[in-house]
Amino acid sequence: MWRRYSQWLDAGETDGDPLGAPMLWPDGLHIAANGRGRIFLWSLATGECTRVLKTGAICRNGEPWFRLAGEAELGRVLEAYKIRGLAVWDSKDWRRVQTFEGHAEEVQAAAVVSEDRVVSISADSSARLWDAWTGENLRTLETGPLYALAHAPARGLVAVGGSNGAVHLLEALTLNVRALFHLRMATARHEPLGAGRKEQLGIARNRPSNTLRALAWHPDGEHLLCGSWDFVAHMLHSSTGRVVRQWQGHADGVDFVAVEPSRGLLCTGSSDGTVRVWSLDSTECLAVHDVGHADLGGLLVHDGTLYVTCRRELLSVPLG
Repeated sequence: MWRRYSQWLDAGETDGDPLGAPMLWPDGLHIAANGRGRIFLWSLATGECTRVLKTGAICRNGEPWFRLAGEAELGRVLEAYKIRGLAVWDSKDWRRVQTFEGHAEEVQAAAVVSEDRVVSISADSSARLWDAWTGENLRTLETGPLYALAHAPARGLVAVGGSNGAVHLLEALTLNVRALFHLRMATARHEPLGAGRKEQLGIARNRPSNTLRALAWHPDGEHLLCGSWDFVAHMLHSSTGRVVRQWQGHADGVDFVAVEPSRGLLCTGSSDGTVRVWSLDSTECLAVHDVGHADLGGLLVHDGTLYVTCRRELLSVPLG
């Protein structure tokens, strides 16, 4: 059963905000998720929403698309800024340290790749490298539209992916291209969604495509885990681009992936209204959790617990 966490609402508020992807706060004591121009923090110890932090993010379509990112060493957090920018914040005193503007569309994701460098991606078909302290755009790499980013600090690499199944492996400090792969669209095997289920989930259409929406590094540091709109999660080798495993079963796009390394688990979230738990070492599906709606905001695995945002709720369930 899902544990449900409520938002801390201002006086007169009734609904709260739709929530983006959950993130472990740099202090290691809270789970955070962004809403409309603010970030909510829930205590890991009590489950209570303890803080609401104002940001400069403007959600043009009413929902937060940016995936929060943080780094623990200096306690910094990356969040969207205005419509097409992003900002780095000091999480301890909630002070905006710097802003980064230049993308032509909303920033989808970003990462602090070193003490003084930030990488961001956007659907404007570019990845950008920034000076974390001055906000200077140091390099712009032209790509197709990008929606997913995964940083591998130990290897000094950033993987970014998006339209047409493209996966770019980039050197984190320069954006030099190490490799470019194109993931072919798989033929999905799944139980089709009935009309009643589509109505319940709020799905108008669910045609597959090979757009990549999620990336994560395998614990071995050699393989990438990809969530795709072909309804399939893929594992590919980062040196060859060869697909070595596929997880079949979702009936709509795989929008989010998360890894539990100590137990060898892969978690996937889909617009089919479910979150699935798989073995990383096989294609076995170990659990299916129904969240009841297509609007997932993201996944996080922390300390043996799976956290999911769906519409205006933060949910959690132990990984059995």
